[in-house]
Amino acid sequence: MKLTKYGHACAIIENDEGNKVVIDAGDWTELPEDLNNIEAVVCTHVHGDHTSAENVQKILNANPNVVVYANSESMEVLADVACKKVVVDSDKVEQVSGYELSLYFLDHAIIWQNSPCRNLAVKVNDFYYYPGDSFHIIEEPVEIAGVPVSAPWLKMSEAIQFVYDVKAEKVTPTHNGILNDNGHMIVHNWLNNIIADTGKKLLLLKNGESIQ
Repeated sequence: MKLTKYGHACAIIENDEGNKVVIDAGDWTELPEDLNNIEAVVCTHVHGDHTSAENVQKILNANPNVVVYANSESMEVLADVACKKVVVDSDKVEQVSGYELSLYFLDHAIIWQNSPCRNLAVKVNDFYYYPGDSFHIIEEPVEIAGVPVSAPWLKMSEAIQFVYDVKAEKVTPTHNGILNDNGHMIVHNWLNNIIADTGKKLLLLKNGESIQ
């Protein structure tokens, strides 16, 4: 199974049969030219850096049978996209083309006083876990976890604590589209400083890079 990072918070997962799942292809994501064999799209929440009607439409154009999983707030953004949709407003497990998608219905992390919206965390098989805009910890172990590292709603100490707590063999920074080169250097230095203590491996993926 292969994980490829795209843009800000997007990940594309491909299994041995070539079927793909796309997570959070938002407005800040430049999709690859090859959009074939995408079976499912997960949008974790309504914010534009995670849910883009334009990008979902591009995926649909190449994959007429694609299924989109999102909460009801995100589905409002996708109202004009005529695809198969599954509304996720509670915890749910879905099977699609060799994948088990475990979807966790949560609050988005607080930016100021209250959570701005609802949020989905997603686990793809036992391969990849991504908490969306949260630091939600699940009990199930995975091979790779995406750790958000830069946003108005987080502190570096919270990202570090997530790295310690998440049950993953490897962690990879995500939600980093607002960082410049200096910001990436600072984040990576902090993660490198603590990663040995966690017993985990740190994967630093640039846009379009993969781990298999």
